[in-house]
Amino acid sequence: MAPVYVEVLTSPNCPYSPKALKIAESVTRKKGEHVILREISVATSEGENIANDYNIEATPTIAINGRIAFVGVPSARVLGGLITEEFEREKRMVSAYF
Repeated sequence: MAPVYVEVLTSPNCPYSPKALKIAESVTRKKGEHVILREISVATSEGENIANDYNIEATPTIAINGRIAFVGVPSARVLGGLITEEFEREKRMVSAYF
C-alpha cells in the first residue's frame, strides 16, 4: 500500500494553525504507518515556496498527496474521511494498472 502524505501548512502568526496541526497529528496517528504527516511553516523559505506552488492564501491549509484538501481547521472526522478517500483513490489507481 502506498503511503498517503498529509501536509499542514501553518503560520506562526495564525491562531488556528496549532489546532489544525494537533488534529492532523491525532488523525494520522490513528490511521497508522501508511500516513505520513509533515508540518510546513510558511515562515520559512521552503514553506513560502511550497505555499506559492499550492497558491495558498490562508493558513492553516491541509494538502493530501499534493492536492489542497481543506482550508481552515477540519474536524477529526472530516480529516479522517479525506484521508480514507485518498486511500481508496490510490487503491483504484493501482488496481487499474493490474
